[in-house]
Amino acid sequence: MKQYVGLDVSQRETAVCVVDETGRMIFEGRAKSNPGALAELIRKKAPCAERIGFETGAMSSWLWHELTRIDLPVVCIDARHAKAALSVRMNKSDENDARGLAELVRIGWYREVKVKSAESQQVRSLLVTRSRLIQIRRDLENQIRAMLKEHGLLFERAIGSMFRRKVVELVDTGHVLRDVIEPLLSIHEQVCREQEKLDKRMAGLARTDETIRRLMTVPGIGAITALTFRHTIDDPSRFRSATTIGAYLGLTPRRKQSGETDTNGKTSKWGDRLLRTYLFEAASVLLHRTKKWCSLKAWGLRLAKRIGMKKAQVAVARKLAVILHCIWVDGTTFEWSSEKKA
Repeated sequence: MKQYVGLDVSQRETAVCVVDETGRMIFEGRAKSNPGALAELIRKKAPCAERIGFETGAMSSWLWHELTRIDLPVVCIDARHAKAALSVRMNKSDENDARGLAELVRIGWYREVKVKSAESQQVRSLLVTRSRLIQIRRDLENQIRAMLKEHGLLFERAIGSMFRRKVVELVDTGHVLRDVIEPLLSIHEQVCREQEKLDKRMAGLARTDETIRRLMTVPGIGAITALTFRHTIDDPSRFRSATTIGAYLGLTPRRKQSGETDTNGKTSKWGDRLLRTYLFEAASVLLHRTKKWCSLKAWGLRLAKRIGMKKAQVAVARKLAVILHCIWVDGTTFEWSSEKKA
């Protein structure tokens, strides 16, 4: 008889529920939240497990890789879909959630999430770390600028070592802010140094990956954006059509339709925020800084005249995601069209 297992994972313990193919509960209990203990319990209480389901979360990727390595049929369920299904229960508890997850994998009413490979997870960790360092650097620069403005000290835009040099020139040894700003500048210098190390590492990864080099032929796409796209999507074959990637990244408008009402709202902003931000920046670079003419830029500028620049940048970002996916799948590079031909 087939058996279905639901796991409600928490930091220390995991609630486990096993049901058979008719929905009858066979076992309900708890185990430590580590792959060894869970695998031992599942093999003992559900030796004929057909599917083992748990929600997306902080530990889901680790558990999925470890349990898959020992040939357990695990599936990772989208937490939003699981929440919608589990919210109909009157009482919420770990045991009830595990029972609900077991029922979801039994009847098949769930959406499985693609878990990234170990390589993509490692590169994503580097990208997220770099993004956090940039945010810290910007916060330090804004804080120092605000402190200087209170004393009437202003200077032009600068980043990195140039920023520190301008601040030191304004705040001499006898200035009242000297002792306050020096610790901030020291941290700023260390953050910039670590960011430069990550930038060099990212550039090395981009040079050794043939797919990323092809993605970088698209105007506005640099090494960081190409790396983020490559290791966020991870497997391009999981998209039936390249046009669906815009919705996956939250670059399509929300729709609310009921009866005679049919309205389109703002972009959904679902999916990976970091990649969405980089694609929006790439669209801005394409529309404002790229000098070479291409039909994509012309389309974006025509769109900007009709609906505004910000909405046009979102549309171009969505188009860039589609182009990057097609280039990745087809093994081609970006083709620049001539203005006369277009």
